[in-house]
Amino acid sequence: MTTGRTAPLLCACVDHDARQAGEFVVKVLGAPTGANRALFELIGSRLASHFGILVPDPAVVQLEQDFVDVLSEHLPERASSLQDSVGPNFGSRVLSPMATWLVDRIIPDAMFRDAANIFAFDALIQNPDRRAENPNLFTQGDNIYAYDHETSFSFLMALGKSAEPWNLEREGYLDRHVFYSRLKSKEIDLRDFADRLNDLSPRALATMREEIPAEWMHTDLERIETHLLDVRKNSGKFVEQVKRRLA
Repeated sequence: MTTGRTAPLLCACVDHDARQAGEFVVKVLGAPTGANRALFELIGSRLASHFGILVPDPAVVQLEQDFVDVLSEHLPERASSLQDSVGPNFGSRVLSPMATWLVDRIIPDAMFRDAANIFAFDALIQNPDRRAENPNLFTQGDNIYAYDHETSFSFLMALGKSAEPWNLEREGYLDRHVFYSRLKSKEIDLRDFADRLNDLSPRALATMREEIPAEWMHTDLERIETHLLDVRKNSGKFVEQVKRRLA
């Protein structure tokens, strides 16, 4: 596949028992993503599911050396990055049929609550990459699927830990969010989101951690968990901040 920052692979996969598992879009580690981006993708996907947001099924896709050697012969211009990708890589199941969210699309009533939850979720994980020109959203009927979380957790770029991670006053990227203009000045119901945020316990995060390959483990994970738990402790303030940004 030639589009996107990472030019991912479209792979027909099998599970550990050699049974057909379906097609997955695989972002190889040797691309600019790297292991920490694979970590962000998997954690972002699992967190989205926790908040009731639909995502393409995530997977850890093992690329074997023999397979990569064949790919490298057919794609010599990518041989270096492919050889650096032997082992676990992040993949997401192909959705079919599906449609990409269109620029300036009005949010149908049936999708309004999901759109509000996605906006709040992107504020929580500080995802600046769900913009009008790059929504990273698919639709199937009245369902919205969110994908591509590799640039989330932008708070990791800060020099120090924020004293108020629930405060969204300086998060300018939210004004460029794909749903911002359509949600602004509307009545927003975030009660379900708030309940799920309160349920985001250390135990829930530990369950997500168990799915992460050892090769992807990074100190960023601890900072992500700390951020999420700090916001959870101030869930009421965070939800109020989301509503204030959309007032």
